[in-house]
Amino acid sequence: MSRIFRMNILTRCTGFFLLMFIVAVGCSSESDEEQELGSEEIRTLPMEKLQLDELTGFQPTGDNWTIAGNVQSDYQAEHSMDVSDGTGVLVNLGDGDEDHIFTDFEHGDIELKLEFLVPRGSNSGLYFQSRYEVQILDSWRVEEPQFSDLGGIYARWDGSRPDGDEHFEGSAPSVNAALAPGLWQEYHILFRAPRFDDAGNKTANARFEWVELNGVRVQENVELSGPTREAAYEDETETAPLMIQGDHGPVAFRNMEYKLYGQTDSLSVGELNYRVYDYEGDRTPVNFDELELLAEGTVDSFNVSQVSPKGDRYAVVLTGELNVPVSGDYLFQTRMNNGGNFYINDELIIENTGELDEQQLGRIIHLDEGTHDLKLTHFQIQWGTYASLVYEGPGMERRSLASTEPYTGGTQEDPLTVQPESDRTEIVGGFTNYGGEKRTHTLSVGHPDGIHYSYDLNRAALLKVWRNPFADVSQMWRGRGHEQLLAPMNAAVEESSGISFMIVGSDDAFDNHRLSSDYGVDEYQLNSSGEPTFISHHGDVRIEDHISPSDDGTEFIRTLRFERDEQNDNGAARIAQGSSVEQLPNGLYRVNGRYYLEILDDGGQSPEVIENGDIQALIIPVLRGQNSSEIRYQLIW
Repeated sequence: MSRIFRMNILTRCTGFFLLMFIVAVGCSSESDEEQELGSEEIRTLPMEKLQLDELTGFQPTGDNWTIAGNVQSDYQAEHSMDVSDGTGVLVNLGDGDEDHIFTDFEHGDIELKLEFLVPRGSNSGLYFQSRYEVQILDSWRVEEPQFSDLGGIYARWDGSRPDGDEHFEGSAPSVNAALAPGLWQEYHILFRAPRFDDAGNKTANARFEWVELNGVRVQENVELSGPTREAAYEDETETAPLMIQGDHGPVAFRNMEYKLYGQTDSLSVGELNYRVYDYEGDRTPVNFDELELLAEGTVDSFNVSQVSPKGDRYAVVLTGELNVPVSGDYLFQTRMNNGGNFYINDELIIENTGELDEQQLGRIIHLDEGTHDLKLTHFQIQWGTYASLVYEGPGMERRSLASTEPYTGGTQEDPLTVQPESDRTEIVGGFTNYGGEKRTHTLSVGHPDGIHYSYDLNRAALLKVWRNPFADVSQMWRGRGHEQLLAPMNAAVEESSGISFMIVGSDDAFDNHRLSSDYGVDEYQLNSSGEPTFISHHGDVRIEDHISPSDDGTEFIRTLRFERDEQNDNGAARIAQGSSVEQLPNGLYRVNGRYYLEILDDGGQSPEVIENGDIQALIIPVLRGQNSSEIRYQLIW
């Protein structure tokens, strides 16, 4: 028995959330000239790139380390590593007692971001200051990860302790966010070096502020009293190189970036002067002198509500001196609801347009060492008021102006979560981020087997897949649920095929995420397990799309069925599309380096990779000489 849920254009555009929640319950550094004022996309200063054209960024090391253009690995074969000529990839080919590699640069506090590829059964590690290890290991599908697994902070070792207790202070990852061996994975880490007084006495331990693996925060605020096991040195120091372990098996790295942070320098502001005006408009006034002055004085913060004698309908001007200790590029970001503008030396730096919801707009500018005039304007209409300035600078972490402490973004509450029950599929409607874009008409489907996906109803497109846990719905319910975002609770891999049907040779063949009234999900049917089959049309082609767990419940199998009254000479199923679609020697396809595809049923046709500039697409012809075609493939990640 199946249940059918029909949709139309009106439903997809306006009635979506009512329908979706019923379903969920029932179915269980650029220049000023190049940069726009207040560009929302500017969130951080650029990181320093570690060039991988050759090994010049590293200290001399053994022959096991080399530079390559690409690497491939059979995810089922131990220590498999095939290397292609070129640049951009750092590779350790060693498979035993080989050399480690050390960076030329030394670091104290550091933010590090890189991609790595670890073959099946292989092992490496990132040793911050050559002493404190974040583990790299093939930990795919490990159910209860330990400190020795991927994402773990390795333990310290003391052989004099009782048997079984030699390891101490290790920290296991909060969740296993590991991908399959042979795929490119990502670390993003903030490390704090130990602190010492002028006499050389340690005053604070080394600490990992956070470790993110494949976009998931797996460690937070982990302190270490000394170097971890197999560190290059047993002492501790203020600065030292980053070390990558090279004696435990092959591993590869690319897109290595970092920021080095100091401990003291920060921007500061002197006394702030404020003037509060009566205001009835809807954006920052052009001429404040024409408004009625309500209050004036001095204040030591940007708390605009603190200085106003009335609760709403007012405008504030704050002025003061900005003290810059080091010349360089600075990112400024305003955080405010309602609206207002930010100026330095009478130059408009950030313009807020006057939306009632909180905005976070940023811009990068160059400032010389010395004193600069600062001005912040803000107007209040309704719903309370909030205004602050956040910045980042050379050697300076992101922090609030008038504070020397790193910016934390506020207190974190425990998440509101959803997890499928043991006997039914859970379906939740809401918004989903995909490629940095908010998709507004999506279903997220959680399976009792512990694998999950999100689906775009407007485009009839699979968006992402991930493993347990299922979903954090905090942004759908807290703060009036403005964001409406459902967030996967483990590493989500974005599936790249988009719209599953294309007309080969058409002008829009590679436009795989376009919107059109000619397609999108018309209805979906639920089988006895609560799994949906999405039914859509692409012109006169009817498409059924069913995504279900494999027999062992570890991967997804996708079945696409295409039907048309007349045969089609140039129709094709789009199986994958992206910057890289590689066919591996084992017959699988690796897509964007992030997941594998195994073709289970090609409908009697031959898969083909076609190109359009820098874009590659894996297609299988359909409806050639027949009125229906069926394609099946497995996603492995």
